[in-house]
Amino acid sequence: MIYLIWVLISLLFTSSLIGVIIPFIPDTILLWIGFLIYKIFVSGTALPFSFWTGMVLLTILIISSDLMANAYFVKKHGGSKIAMIGAGTGIILGSIFLGPIGIIIGPFVSVFLIAILEKKAGNEAFKIGIATLLAFFSSSIAKIFFQLIMIFWFLILAL
Repeated sequence: MIYLIWVLISLLFTSSLIGVIIPFIPDTILLWIGFLIYKIFVSGTALPFSFWTGMVLLTILIISSDLMANAYFVKKHGGSKIAMIGAGTGIILGSIFLGPIGIIIGPFVSVFLIAILEKKAGNEAFKIGIATLLAFFSSSIAKIFFQLIMIFWFLILAL
């Protein structure tokens, strides 16, 4: 039985990493489910308070990384505050209506259209749209990095 629980935890952790790219997979939530399954079914002792505090802080970093990266890259490349909001909205709407590819197309299109509506030149609007792609890739790398820290920290304590 213990092996099946560890297989389940491993599948949850793997799925959480896949969820960084596929928006309909709740990446960080799957990590927490794995931690709780371990706590309930495997561990006779509690994980230390420092672990749970660290996991909360890393979870906040993971959740905010998309918004921070979009705000940074869009602003750096000449986008307005409305374009930064449009990038976040584009992530959500793009993933709802276009699936996984929408997380890339949605922010690009929304920021590009906002820049055009703000009377930016076509090449400047395109540059601001490309900035959202840079934001997506940089936030994905950051999210994977933070998730791996969470997984390794858990494994160090659990094994």
